[in-house]
Amino acid sequence: MTKVAILRCDSAAKTCPAVGCVTAALNKKDTFKDYEDVEFLTMITCDGCPGRLGLNQIKQLIEKHGLEVVHFATCMDALKPKCRYVEEMKGEIEKMGAKVVIGSHF
Repeated sequence: MTKVAILRCDSAAKTCPAVGCVTAALNKKDTFKDYEDVEFLTMITCDGCPGRLGLNQIKQLIEKHGLEVVHFATCMDALKPKCRYVEEMKGEIEKMGAKVVIGSHF
């Protein structure tokens, strides 16, 4: 079973109830469709630019709960303006040992 989490934009979280992201994860739809079995661990926010608190939480999830894949919520890449820290955070998460998928739902 693949353990996944969703990282979302702090600004978007103030207005978005995350129904699209959570529904996609729980029902293996959209960017979650290729998992044979998926365990949705949690959704966290980046805690605002540049996302350091979110990275700390992801590190804890990897170490304590075996997190394997982090999906960046659609709001981080599809909304305007796009998050300018996506590539930097992606690189940091990959260094921690987790895979990153850009996007959560369509």
